[in-house]
Amino acid sequence: MTKRVNNTVRQTPEPPRSLFGYQFGGSNETFVYSDERHRPTWTPKKGYMLTPEHRHQLCIHLAAHAAISHMGGANVYKLAVAPAGTRSWTTSHRKGPSLGPTWGACCTSDICCEFLKWDTHRQAFVGDRAGWEADLRRSHESSQRSIRESSANAANEAGRSNTETVSFEGVMAHRRRVLRAQTCGYLAGHVADGIVADMTADEAMKLYDRRDTQYVGVSDIVIAQGLADLLAPGEYENAVRNTEETLRCPEVWELVNQLAEQLKNFGLLEGDECEVNIRDYMPPRLANWPPALD
Repeated sequence: MTKRVNNTVRQTPEPPRSLFGYQFGGSNETFVYSDERHRPTWTPKKGYMLTPEHRHQLCIHLAAHAAISHMGGANVYKLAVAPAGTRSWTTSHRKGPSLGPTWGACCTSDICCEFLKWDTHRQAFVGDRAGWEADLRRSHESSQRSIRESSANAANEAGRSNTETVSFEGVMAHRRRVLRAQTCGYLAGHVADGIVADMTADEAMKLYDRRDTQYVGVSDIVIAQGLADLLAPGEYENAVRNTEETLRCPEVWELVNQLAEQLKNFGLLEGDECEVNIRDYMPPRLANWPPALD
């Protein structure tokens, strides 16, 4: 796919068909962190070296992704950040492939959603909510039919009946909660950036969403909006509020900063052999978090 910018044509990557985990991908060709309320620079900066200040903020950004993702039920497998002074760096996805030029990564449980269609003109994922719900209903009916048939066979053998089923409403409530949690997980990094800069989450979203000035393609905010598009209207704004309220809880924010400090010290937190157990810095999971829009 190509995109014309300022009368020049540049190659832009095709959006992924599947969304794999939460990963922050600010490369030295696309992102230079600027301080406090200044708008980040998303234009090429030849020869830029990762500064200690930028790296510190990246650690907080990635730790926030990890904490909020964990609270929503995802597993956090890997956190990685480039060394200060680096001009070019990459790391691998937890399943092996390179993530390409990046300053850091937070890899969690995979997300695969085929009901998000990429709109190049809008630079947005458009969710097919009706298709998603219909597919869940078909899957639910098929699984319940299998359960009933299995129960009937078991009942014939045991001489008793056991036809307990799960309601479709219960399945939908669970899947919608998972979508809300994934949306919050994608938003967490920039919400944390805003907290550090003494901004509200709404201010941070406006600051870090660069689509008003240039072609960006897939980003954390774009993916979060696409996932929320599969839910009821207003759920994106609800996810922004839930993420901010949770990160601003003193206990959660303290854990985010502790995890960020460990990431800053070691550069890579991954697996059982690492000196640091990521789970030791995760806030507790809550069964019904994040709450739905009232």
